[in-house]
Amino acid sequence: MIEERDWRVIEKLQEGIPLCERPFAEMAEGIGLTEGKFMGRVRALLEAGAIRRLGPRLRHHRVGARGTVMVVWRVPEERLDEVGEVFAASPAVSHCYVRPTFEDFPYNLYTVVHAPDTPAAERLVAGLSAESGVNEYRMMHTVRELKKSTPVYRRPESDGHDDR
Repeated sequence: MIEERDWRVIEKLQEGIPLCERPFAEMAEGIGLTEGKFMGRVRALLEAGAIRRLGPRLRHHRVGARGTVMVVWRVPEERLDEVGEVFAASPAVSHCYVRPTFEDFPYNLYTVVHAPDTPAAERLVAGLSAESGVNEYRMMHTVRELKKSTPVYRRPESDGHDDR
């Protein structure tokens, strides 16, 4: 169970890291902690697996990665871990998930590949196919983006209102 203090740290991190000389000191002060205690809680949350990673969030279109494609792969069950590790190791792959198959949709491994443009993304996908030996896949290019946002995690008992 995550403590109240840890939820304050998580919520502060979700606001984004400010661009200033001592961003973590500023964030810590905003929730009544010292910089050392704040960073100690961040480390503890990382070690416990409550926070998976701490890093920048790029808006891929703004940095020139316009060739983003979701790829669904049909991977033999006994090779899912092996192939998943190959795909996940690629710097071009930002997401790699195993999902259930359906009668008329036999694809069980999903990746998102980023490249400067669509032809480059297609070359990367072909390279992943060759490297993994998985030849059954479909590339699903975005037709139109309807929503894109970073998830916001809330306390389980929260109704979305801040009562502090």
